[in-house]
Amino acid sequence: MEKIVRFFGICLIILTQIASDGFLPNRQNAFAQLQTEFGQSLLEKEPEKPETESAELILDAHFSNTFNNHIELGLSVDPYTSSLAGEDDPQLTGLINRIGVNLGGDLPVVDKLRFKLQYTPQVENYTGAEGKLDEFDAFSNILSTELSFQPTTRLPPLVAAYQVQRFVRTSNVYNNMEHQFGFRFGRVLEYNFRLHRFDDEDSRREDFLLVGSNTHTTTSRLQFGILKQMLGKLEYTVEHGSYQTNLNNLILGITGLEDNERRKDLRLIGAAKLIQVATERLMFQEEVNLFLNRSNVDFFNFVSTEVVASSFYRLETGRWLRLRLSRLWVTFEGRQILEVSGLVTEDTPNRQDIQIGANIQLNWQFNPYLTLNADYQITQNRTNEADPFLDFLNYTHTIATLTLRGEY
Repeated sequence: MEKIVRFFGICLIILTQIASDGFLPNRQNAFAQLQTEFGQSLLEKEPEKPETESAELILDAHFSNTFNNHIELGLSVDPYTSSLAGEDDPQLTGLINRIGVNLGGDLPVVDKLRFKLQYTPQVENYTGAEGKLDEFDAFSNILSTELSFQPTTRLPPLVAAYQVQRFVRTSNVYNNMEHQFGFRFGRVLEYNFRLHRFDDEDSRREDFLLVGSNTHTTTSRLQFGILKQMLGKLEYTVEHGSYQTNLNNLILGITGLEDNERRKDLRLIGAAKLIQVATERLMFQEEVNLFLNRSNVDFFNFVSTEVVASSFYRLETGRWLRLRLSRLWVTFEGRQILEVSGLVTEDTPNRQDIQIGANIQLNWQFNPYLTLNADYQITQNRTNEADPFLDFLNYTHTIATLTLRGEY
């Protein structure tokens, strides 16, 4: 029971990982990179294509090797079906090798109407000490389609998109399918609906992350120039998630869900960013990211604030260096920490975590057909939980990845 509770604590950390978009420009000068990556204007039109343009075909392949010293944070682990059950050290080190290809096509259908198709199969191999993690070896298929209509060159296109992903692991408890439908108007407004289902929808799962969900996401963006060398970006997202109910009594007791009660979350996400072009080769970015989760179950209520400082330096075309430093504060409003007496009183503070992170990336293009990317990130999490049993929440998470990509 003790190890199961620890396991759930680890899984709940996942809720605090707030993703933020970085910039990976690779154009000939910094300001062109700025325009391409962030858009000088959300209504910025794409270059007009000749009416007689034929279909464009894309073929590239990639191979990556990742070292991860905290695998649990990236996986949903069922303690009764995984070889990780009974592990004393919650920080399991492992290697993840991935190899995949990307096949794509861009076809002009009729005047002002284009169709894009992309297929991306990928194999994943996990290696851990004493044969651990083998059950997470996986094969995934992603098929994406887009239909875009641009009635006038003065406005960006209207795009309807659909993506389906099939994920199959060695241990079939993790097998799942994901469908995503989306509509967008340039970068101004975007809507996506995500339908996620596991093959086994009947088992009473020990891991609440192995249940299906429906998610509606709407995002609006505003970008504006400040003087000649600065760009501001505001982004606001509203997301509604609803989860399936095949959870066992242990989960129901920990979270406070009633039997057959469906967890529903409303997430409000805001971001403000400021980008400065210092020189032709050097750019800086500052950002503030806010994340508010409101659920029908208090256990899942939390709020986070992240501040980030980034810099980007271009050595030459296709060769650049990026550094990102961040600090994240998370307050779990529905979880009070235990006092020394082991009790929770009215004045007991809520659990709070602080994360400090650093990320450095190096991109090196050998030629137009071959590129190497090195990515290193480290995150330190510290919690105000005083119970020695929960000391595993004070962790340092390291991920190092080398990716070799070929384009043809």
